Amino acid sequence: IPLQPEEYIGGLCDLTGEIGRFAVKKGTSRDADNVKLCLETDMSILYALQSLSRLPGKNVGKKMEPLRRSVEKLEKMLYELSLVKATGRNIVSEASQPVHDEE
Repeated sequence: IPLQPEEYIGGLCDLTGEIGRFAVKKGTSRDADNVKLCLETDMSILYALQSLSRLPGKNVGKKMEPLRRSVEKLEKMLYELSLVKATGRNIVSEASQPVHDEE
């Protein structure tokens, strides 16, 4: 399937929203290893896109801020999971809410 760079990168950004939803599911079952894997994946995509001298097309730039927020939410979720493990407490966090893409 032939794709333009803008379509491919846009799809990668959309994928990070799905990764965030998967991470929330794993976080609610206290699966920190999979949350960490999700965070690493989102961070890899974010860093790769930030390393480009310019983003192709007009719409890809709009997807960067939701991607940054997704990374921040996953970082917070992983931190909170580490606190839960260390203290043995159960907490509910706003970071464990589903990640929604804003378009």
